[in-house]
Amino acid sequence: MDHSPIVPATSAEVYSALLSAPSVSKFFAGLTLLLYVLAQLVPSLESILAIKATNTYGAHSYIWNVFTAGFFNTNIVLAILLALTFLIMGRWLVPSWGSAEFVKYIFFSNLCVGLSVFISQIVYYMASFNYKFLEMPISGGIGIIAALIVTIKQKLPEEPIILFGQPFMNFCAKDIPGNSLIPLRCKEADKLTQGVLICFSAILSILELAPVFLQCCCGTYFGWLYLRFLQRTIDGMRGDMSDHMAFIMFFPVALRPLMQVVSSSAFKMVCGKSVQSMLDDIPARSSELRQALPPGVLRGAWDGAMAAGAPPVNVPAPPLPGSNVADAERRR
Repeated sequence: MDHSPIVPATSAEVYSALLSAPSVSKFFAGLTLLLYVLAQLVPSLESILAIKATNTYGAHSYIWNVFTAGFFNTNIVLAILLALTFLIMGRWLVPSWGSAEFVKYIFFSNLCVGLSVFISQIVYYMASFNYKFLEMPISGGIGIIAALIVTIKQKLPEEPIILFGQPFMNFCAKDIPGNSLIPLRCKEADKLTQGVLICFSAILSILELAPVFLQCCCGTYFGWLYLRFLQRTIDGMRGDMSDHMAFIMFFPVALRPLMQVVSSSAFKMVCGKSVQSMLDDIPARSSELRQALPPGVLRGAWDGAMAAGAPPVNVPAPPLPGSNVADAERRR
């Protein structure tokens, strides 16, 4: 594994990182900066490329904005930050992942964040009947940045977090984002936790940064979801079984017992015997449906479709995530 620093420390390293960045990283960085320039030249693009519920569905149906919003920025600082994140993280991830996996990870995380933001706009409107929630344009790459940061937690869990050249409270990458957001290792952490949460929520409300917070949370969650359950590993399995990638590790220590109960229930629902039994029942249901079709062309077409969609008999299908008891316990 490459143990070179993720973030360049000197100007020479920064220049070298920009030159040595993979082509796919340069493409995403260039796309981000290009969209920012276009946003300044053609302000009306915000209604087309940013998420605005009234434009995503209805008369306009700009459904693509749930994806383009992640790359579209009207803030120069955020645009540069996202472009640098693509270059730095791509230079670090692409050699081990490959360009295709890097693109899939960004595509999945960004699309899921965009859909979540779109749905949240509708939910906010239904809860408050305030039409401004449907008209508020939301964009920016905070969700993508959050998803890429999760990869540090996965690949370098013991990497110390450096702040201004010094280790930050003995935190490592595996502590992202739970303990790093709320310093529960401090002596008076129990007294500070609730106050920090309340103040943080108040600041978001006053500054109207709730969409930014939502994008950050969704980017973190969907990035974790992909790495934990969907990413194909070298041995052909899917997902990361490491303890430091468990869902509860994204929460402060004080909240982990509660989240253990919640995550265990959700895990049993998604990857437990109920889903396995439904999957096992598919062949029987397919056979019943085949018998209901009239003999001839329709039944022959059904048999052909099932044969084309079935996996080769000599290639064993990978087991479902959590089918092994020990694996399931680690994933919780």
